[in-house]
Order: sequence, then structure tokens, then C-alpha cells
Amino acid sequence: MNILMVVPRLNIGGAESYVATIAMALQRLGITVIVASGGGMLADSLKKQGIRHYHVPIRFSSTFAAWLLEKIVRRHQIDVIHANSAAAGVAAVKLKQRINVPVVYTAHGVFGHNAEEMTLNQCDKIICVSEYVRHYALQKGFGENQLVTVYNGIDLHKFKLHANKATEIREQLDIPENAFTVAIVARIKNLRNKGHADMLHILERYGGAQDWHVLVIGKGNGLWKLKYRIWKQKLGQRVHCLGHRVHVQDILAGVDATVLPSNFETFGLVLLESMAMEKPVVTYAVGGTPEAVDHERTGFLVEKHNLDDLYQRLSMLADDKELRLSMGRQGRQWVESHFDSNDMIKKLVDIYQDVKK
Repeated sequence: MNILMVVPRLNIGGAESYVATIAMALQRLGITVIVASGGGMLADSLKKQGIRHYHVPIRFSSTFAAWLLEKIVRRHQIDVIHANSAAAGVAAVKLKQRINVPVVYTAHGVFGHNAEEMTLNQCDKIICVSEYVRHYALQKGFGENQLVTVYNGIDLHKFKLHANKATEIREQLDIPENAFTVAIVARIKNLRNKGHADMLHILERYGGAQDWHVLVIGKGNGLWKLKYRIWKQKLGQRVHCLGHRVHVQDILAGVDATVLPSNFETFGLVLLESMAMEKPVVTYAVGGTPEAVDHERTGFLVEKHNLDDLYQRLSMLADDKELRLSMGRQGRQWVESHFDSNDMIKKLVDIYQDVKK
């Protein structure tokens, strides 16, 4: 079976990590995988693993992208296109209308906002990353038989805590051994979407947070605003902007917890990555995050923009090492039981085979 994975970019992000995990897992199963994207850091990683990558500017023009994808489909006798993002899905549907290649679309975000996105109802199967997304799609008029929820999975061999990695990042950044340190891993479009502004407010507003350190992993158009706010609030010694990191697990190994105070998440893959690394998580209860976190067992769900509660939950973790360790262990078990990438891959292969018939 030959699968073409399509995604707009292969920088660091939830959808991009999803594509990379699937591509490498399918290759291990002996399935031929081709990836088409606009490029990015993960494209080089895939090439090193022997996975062929084609540069296709998905967001430039869906018609042009469909034309380029057709060349790949014909050259490699592709059996199924697996599109990731609405833009990739629209381009794949345009190609399907011409040559009737089966299209599977993973809805990493909510969709159906306009007439073009509504053409995604022509996909053979729509994979929803959470029940939240599936219910949203049903409300938009997509068919129940067309929709299936397949949770994101984590490569548990890749995301595994190693003691020798736990101190590396702290030593590099000169963070005191006992300083409570949290990670926020997200694309920085602005300071609101992923809650960077909320974390800066906490560091500035609450006396108990004066010794905390925050590791910011990610880039985006809002990075300069974030750095300006850090400078203005005199937080440069405690907020560390690390940019994109291909091996985010090496950073997570050195923190005490992960925080994701987003305005909205369809699921929150980084929550699973953090729990797999035995780190408790604190996140706003928005979209699909309640499906990812076992509240008060593997982390805490907080009402959106309730900074007092967000601070209190983080303080509980800061003040109680045993609680952090206990939640971390239970988080690892939670991911092993519910979000193993092997289970995700089995479900995807079944879907590919079904639409290929």
C-alpha cells in the first residue's frame, strides 16, 4: 500500500508531529509513505529516515497544489491520500474530483467555516482528533458515517524519561536545581491564543511565582511581542525563549510541569507528550483538552482565564514534589493505556484499507 501524507508545513507543531509519527510508523510496517508539504524542520528529519518528501506549497493555491499532487500520485501509484489541515484537504478533494483517488482527512482543527471547506464532505473518511471535533463536524452537517474519532498517539519509545537528560537543559540555562520550572510548548501567533500573556501575568502578579522559571518552546509572528513583554516586565532571567525544538522531549525531561493555557485546543498533543515524559500538566478546559487529561490524577483542568485557579494549581505542584512525581507516573500510565501510537496506527491502517477497496 502506498500512502501520500499532505500537510502545509513541517515545522514544529501538533499536526506536523502527527504526520511525522505516522509516516515513520507506517514505514516500519513496510508501507510506502510519501510526504508532501511546504517544507520545514521536520522534513529534514523524515528525509534522514529514508522517507521521500516533495515540496508542495499547499496554501499558495489549492488548484496548483492539486496539480502538483497529481504528479506525485501518478508517479508513485498512490492508493490513499491522507490530508492534514483544511487547506491540504481542499487540494486533495480537487484532485479526487479529477482522478478519484481515495482521500482521508484528519481534522486537527474545527472546519466547515466556508463553502470551500465544506467540500471536505467529499472526503472518503474524516478523522477527528477528539470527540469535541466530531460533534462540531456533525453540527456543521457532515455525515455521521463519514466521521471517526481517532485520538492522537505518542511514540512511547521516543517520549520516555531518561535521568541523564533531566538536568541538561537546566545546566545550559543556569536554572537553579530546585527552582520550579514549567514548559509552554506552542506556536506563538500572538500572546493570547496559547496563553503566553496569562503566564507572564502570573509571574508578575503573584508573589509565590517570583522564583519560577518558564521555558517557551516555539516560534511565530508573535515572538517579538513576547520578547518585548519579557524585557518590559524584567523577566529575562526567568523566561527562556528556546525557539523550535525537533526533540522537544529533551526539554520536557528537565521541567517540573507543562502548562497550556490556550484560548482553544481541539485536543492538545503536547499534553500527551508531557504526560508520556512523566510530567504533570495544567491546561484550560477548552475544546478537547478534557479528553486528554485525567483531572486531578494526571494534571489539572482550569477554567479559561481564571488566573487565580491557574496559579493555585501550579503552586500545588511547585510546593509538593511528591505530588508532581505521583501525577507524572500516573500520566505515563494514562498515555500508555489510552494514547499509544501503535493503537493509532492500527486504526489508521484499517481506515486506509477500507477506503482503498
